[in-house]
Amino acid sequence: MRFTGRRRSFWMLSIAATLLFLGSGVLLSRSRAQQSREWKEISPGISLLSVATTTSNGPLRYWLVKADKAQWKLGLEVANARDVIEKRSVRNLAAQSGATVAINGGFFAYGGAAVGAVKVGGEWHRLPWKSRTALGWSETDARIGPLVGSCQLTLTFANSEKRIENAALNGFALSGTHSPLVDGFCVLTPRFGAKYKRKTGDVSAEFSNGQRILRAQNELPDEIEIPADGFLVLARGQAIETLSQVQSANWKVLPQPASFDKFPQILGAGPRLIENSLVKTTEVAEGFRPDVVARGPRTAIGLDKGRNWLFLVADGRQVASAGLTIPETAQLFRELGAVEALNLDGGSSTQLVVNGELINSPSGYDPVNPMRQREVTVSNALVLKAK
Repeated sequence: MRFTGRRRSFWMLSIAATLLFLGSGVLLSRSRAQQSREWKEISPGISLLSVATTTSNGPLRYWLVKADKAQWKLGLEVANARDVIEKRSVRNLAAQSGATVAINGGFFAYGGAAVGAVKVGGEWHRLPWKSRTALGWSETDARIGPLVGSCQLTLTFANSEKRIENAALNGFALSGTHSPLVDGFCVLTPRFGAKYKRKTGDVSAEFSNGQRILRAQNELPDEIEIPADGFLVLARGQAIETLSQVQSANWKVLPQPASFDKFPQILGAGPRLIENSLVKTTEVAEGFRPDVVARGPRTAIGLDKGRNWLFLVADGRQVASAGLTIPETAQLFRELGAVEALNLDGGSSTQLVVNGELINSPSGYDPVNPMRQREVTVSNALVLKAK
């Protein structure tokens, strides 16, 4: 009987130890699952949520900015309105615009030019990229949806008129392609730059207020000034002969759907994240590469039910924050109250600036000083300013 009692005591102690171990494991699990959440008022009508948590894919840090539409207006700040390829950090763009909050905007090429629609103050800088999602907005309205567009160039001759339905705008490739223009027309506005350095084979014509400035090609300098009140038209291939007879010209962008044309500000990015309160990601339809969709730093913009502006920024590719995939970004943004949302450029471009301070930790590092984070320069930024 004594032996049996000892066995019973041993098993009871074992069970108790096991329960204690499991209980501590549950407590540890709960401790790890606990998240740090802090709401902070940046200024009346605009607040910042900071979250540090642990997910099944690792730690995650993210921030949500919510701005009352009645008190705050959204703006689009470009690095340089007179140089399409210039880039600046988001902190610099925030200071340039006098914004309280700023995030990085749309995608851009290695050379610096924005890839996708850019329209600022009613003036087109860059054409939409294929049919990717764009955000258009005014003081009273906003829309997120797929957008295509072309530059229509109207050429007037002595006794006739001709419309070119697909001219390049502020670049040397047709809309939605990386192929260089070899036969056709290109319109360069003052948003392209102050001057254009001519390339072999280019024939150009200067237009001021729509009327051609008559100068022979051999009279033009190697660097042609783009008229502040006009534009240049470049011709290549068979288009050269047509351009030689032109007396006046005008151009305009034709967006589809046409309802986008009413918005003075447009920014193309993608993919879409949320539509009518439902997660609806469009990375496949918009032809994004797998690395763009994979886990990493994220920047997104959205609207809540009250049509207030929401910014979502998440760190990634770091020990402290693994980042989010596109579907995870959409799901999280929906949980945070977004009913419409659009993914912006992410990766090392992801930056959130509040009152001149960089809030998040960009994933890149300065090659000169590896201990210092690198603030990637970007083509444009979305900014919030008090009305």
